[in-house]
Amino acid sequence: MSTAPQSGIVRRMNREQGMSPEHPSPPSLDEDLRSFSKELRESWESLMARRAAGLVQTDKEELALDLEVAKRLCTSLVGRPKQLWALAKESEVDVSAWLIETMMDLSHNGLLDEALALRKDLGMLLTSIDRVVYRPLLLALAGQHEEAITEAKADLTRTPDDLTIADHVATVLFTCSQLSEAERLSRHILTRSPSGSHPHQGAVQRLVEILHQTGRHKEARQFLSQHGSPSEQSGP
Repeated sequence: MSTAPQSGIVRRMNREQGMSPEHPSPPSLDEDLRSFSKELRESWESLMARRAAGLVQTDKEELALDLEVAKRLCTSLVGRPKQLWALAKESEVDVSAWLIETMMDLSHNGLLDEALALRKDLGMLLTSIDRVVYRPLLLALAGQHEEAITEAKADLTRTPDDLTIADHVATVLFTCSQLSEAERLSRHILTRSPSGSHPHQGAVQRLVEILHQTGRHKEARQFLSQHGSPSEQSGP
């Protein structure tokens, strides 16, 4: 495994795109899906250990197993998307976040085609897939920076007032080391979004990282003191 200095920014999207294991009234888990619980828990525990250590997945064998489980799961959920939340409750795993993490790990390891295929499978189960798994971010993680930036900027041009898309685009720019542009867009989001909203939290976190990366440590501390950390804004 290798360290991932930008993983905190990138991985934040998992808990902020409207996908949660909570559901107003999740149905009972169908019997044929119960076998997934153990596999998901084991993979999730490994993911949490990596995240705590600031590492990204580089174990090709483990990643191949995760992909196989993810493909079987998406196939099994066709026609019954609410079972996603039932499985999350049963396994005590944020299944949607796990699927997103798997796509990101695939992209990070150069398996972009597999990541995009899994994204397409998940898109059969969910609406607004672009707001859940942003395609240009997968491109960026796979090292296709020019294509990722071009696609992200085109999205921003089409929907200039959509702060969720703007937040995604800023994350892509940050991931591609376009720090000046990422900073400008993040400051724009900060002035336009309500305090505590997901785009606002994303802008704060990115700006703190950018300030530190560009040597403006005192400004970063002052900024964080003024705006607070995203975790403080979102509550316990």
